[in-house]
Amino acid sequence: MSIPAQNVLNELLALVPTITPDSELITDLTEYQQYLTDATGEDGQAIALFFPSNEEDIKTVLSRCCQLEMPIVPRGAGTGLSGGCIPHNNALVLSTERMTRLTVDPDRQIAYCGPGVITKQLQDEVTKHRLAYPPDPASYEESTLGGNVAENAGGLRCVRFGVTRDYIIGLKAVTINGLSFSTGIYNNNESFNLGDLIIGSEGTLAVITEIAVRLIPAVTTGTLMMITFDLAQKAAQTVTDITRAGIVPSVLEYLDGDAAACSNEYEQSDMLEDSAAILIIETDSAKSDRQTKVENICRKNGAVAIHSESDQHQADSIWKVRRNISKAVSAMTNLRISEDVAVPNSKLPELVAYVDRLNTTSPLRINCFGHAGDGNLHINFLAVHGTKEEEKAMDIQIPEILNKALALGGTLSGEHGIGSAKRKYIDKEFDQPTLHLMTKIKDIFDPEKRLNPNKIFP
Repeated sequence: MSIPAQNVLNELLALVPTITPDSELITDLTEYQQYLTDATGEDGQAIALFFPSNEEDIKTVLSRCCQLEMPIVPRGAGTGLSGGCIPHNNALVLSTERMTRLTVDPDRQIAYCGPGVITKQLQDEVTKHRLAYPPDPASYEESTLGGNVAENAGGLRCVRFGVTRDYIIGLKAVTINGLSFSTGIYNNNESFNLGDLIIGSEGTLAVITEIAVRLIPAVTTGTLMMITFDLAQKAAQTVTDITRAGIVPSVLEYLDGDAAACSNEYEQSDMLEDSAAILIIETDSAKSDRQTKVENICRKNGAVAIHSESDQHQADSIWKVRRNISKAVSAMTNLRISEDVAVPNSKLPELVAYVDRLNTTSPLRINCFGHAGDGNLHINFLAVHGTKEEEKAMDIQIPEILNKALALGGTLSGEHGIGSAKRKYIDKEFDQPTLHLMTKIKDIFDPEKRLNPNKIFP
């Protein structure tokens, strides 16, 4: 039997004297509507919002919410594109954005981070010690470490340096019933590595309270190249050929012509030229044999122009084109759905050709971009006019693109996660025995399914 909402609020307010002054519980959400949505634009509903400043307060609130049979939705910065932090059913939104403690141990090459630390803040801080934290999602100026861990975020440099999981060496977390546990270096790397379960679990197993990440020596920035093509398939084939040649650039990004145009409309860049596709490639030294090989492969595949830039200021203009795209595409329309499928690198030309054909017949505006080096393509379906025909096309064509990716040996999500947006499709990728094991793990951590409910599983 559910407890009336007002009674739940009264019980939550009774907790206020028991939590530290730096933590805050808010029950009037009038000025906090942004905490009920994410980058998908979907609106949620919650009964309260909690900003903890420490783990003990999280344990106190989670334990009481568990007794009240109240759903809890953990939240980072809300930059996700899967609906993963959108609350429903009188949930409590638990935002870890104020847990921003950051300590760097340069001798051990480790950083200890609160889940609210912004990715770029961590990168900037470790740079002072001539160290680097390579994972860099496009939203690195906004996204938090806690959110990155929950989604196992990738980034522009993941093709060479790996994704978030590759740098997590320890976690502290709290279960739905208020019990804390630690993994990795926090328990001397003994016993089962529970951290691998938490990373990428999208806030459905535990609330992350501290993260230990490994650092590497500062990475030398090489030449950044922007290469234009008159056919999208030529650009995609170039990506495949670079990989086949055994070359692993620091960055290998793909943008189709329409995605680049969206970015240029959002913030004008003199460096962009009209083209069917663009590759952004960074090598690891100013003028290396690797760069020469990349340029030769681009020319062999019919590159229209190759623009190389070693000056950091000018290179920033190229980076801005790529990092602006998601915001730029969102600004083009009120209704946008972004799918982040990934396929084997060798299948990227076929996927790009499929998207190109779809765009010529669809009433929607469709464009794509992504981390081409690992086959991750973000495909945007834009309802520019907001018509019923466009909505119907989305219902038909989004499952088609997901099915195509799976048919090519790919996955439903390269980095955004399943969340609420893709959970109805998850049985297309995973067989029933695998899903059964996943749900059993969920049952162990959260038997009543109240931690970030209605995410991942149908």
